[in-house]
Amino acid sequence: MIEVRGILGAAVENLGTRIVGGDWAEGEAISREADLVEELGVSRSVVRESFRILGAKGLIRSRTSDGTRVTPRAEWRLLDPDVMDWRIRAGDTLTLLDDLQKVRLVMEPGIAFTATQMATPEQRARVQATWDRKVEVAEDTEADAAEQRQNFIDSDLDFHRALIECVGSELLEQLYSVIEASLSISIDLQMAAVGYVSEMVGMDESHELHEAVYRAFMDGDAERASTAMRRVIQSAIRDMQEGLARHSP
Repeated sequence: MIEVRGILGAAVENLGTRIVGGDWAEGEAISREADLVEELGVSRSVVRESFRILGAKGLIRSRTSDGTRVTPRAEWRLLDPDVMDWRIRAGDTLTLLDDLQKVRLVMEPGIAFTATQMATPEQRARVQATWDRKVEVAEDTEADAAEQRQNFIDSDLDFHRALIECVGSELLEQLYSVIEASLSISIDLQMAAVGYVSEMVGMDESHELHEAVYRAFMDGDAERASTAMRRVIQSAIRDMQEGLARHSP
């Protein structure tokens, strides 16, 4: 992720969101530099630096003889946090979340299996601590609805993160950190789909499925942990699809 703020950050965000949103089709030349200077109210140097950043994210390619064109989607850095954010801003949230759930379905059962086999005593203690926190949040009757809802999402993500840490792969940990923000949106949508909008309802099944993962992990049963995790993700996918169907026009 390239951290940019201020005038440059606003210009990059504007153009990035419009590109992933389809304002310019793949292969199409985007607006001329002079036109963007006037439209965005920025200097030429800001537009050029924006092009450089967007090019680094795989969204555009500039050539002297051909102008600046949108690259094929296959070349976009789809795991870039900015690109994910722009997709959401451009209204591509549902496709992104569906894709993320498929990634989880492929990845996380294997993570649960390997984590169960490889966890050190310290890592097992960390998983136990995150589970205890998850139980505490689920049983909390003091927090207001908004706070409990956010605590539920945070504790869920932390539990999954702790399992990934047991594998001991920096690449997996970084991948999870990249998709974590979007996963929080996915969990929020799942909660809304089963009725958890203003109070703690509808999440009993999710909690029980996660508990099956935790129990299998603590028992050292890798096969059972993997199967239980697959059920967690399949349930999340089902809830998300039901939620999307309910909110579709």
